[in-house]
Amino acid sequence: MKRLALCLFCLCAVSPSVSAHVLDQYLQVAQIALAPDGVRIELRLIPGSEVAERICTLIDADHDGQVSKSEEQAYARRVWQDSEFSLNDVKVPLTLRDWQFPPMSEMREGMGTIRLILTATATLGAANQQLYFRNNHLPELGVYLVNALVPATKEIQLGQQLRDPLQREMRLRFYVTSPDTQASLRWQGLFMFGVCLVLLWPQWKSLRRFWHRGEANQLEVSETGK
Repeated sequence: MKRLALCLFCLCAVSPSVSAHVLDQYLQVAQIALAPDGVRIELRLIPGSEVAERICTLIDADHDGQVSKSEEQAYARRVWQDSEFSLNDVKVPLTLRDWQFPPMSEMREGMGTIRLILTATATLGAANQQLYFRNNHLPELGVYLVNALVPATKEIQLGQQLRDPLQREMRLRFYVTSPDTQASLRWQGLFMFGVCLVLLWPQWKSLRRFWHRGEANQLEVSETGK
């Protein structure tokens, strides 16, 4: 319950328009991570206690009271198929890499979290780019959050993030630089620093002469006063 309360607090803080009556809603959180070789999306699905039985029924397709691995996989594939992803306005297929389901008893209490890992393999070339993600899973029950994680590499910099009011979808601009480009930028920075030193050195020498002349004048006035 503490975990659910924390998630719901974050939800209300980020999206004030979402109703506070969360026990009858299905919280769905998407976290997007960028890497040079592709994109990783983690989905966390947390049903409120008042809708948990409906979600459990969807998962337990044969209604025998037991959830098998195949039933978990079938539901994970349903969520996966309800997800849209594109890169630079070109649809890119997502791959369902992993899924984890809590015990049904935890879900019925509003504590269980379903976790899915989706990935998209793509070479993020050195350019300004944009990705698009949308979660279409059970909109009649769902409340949503979507965020982009800070990249682990300096080669990728996040830009503008645009979300719809319900946070079902996000458009994210990001910038990719290759290691060669970064090295070039560092050398350009060092070169400009050297140019600045060369241009400022005569002024610095003049300033030092002016400073020392002022000190000498002060000393002369002091000695005259004595």
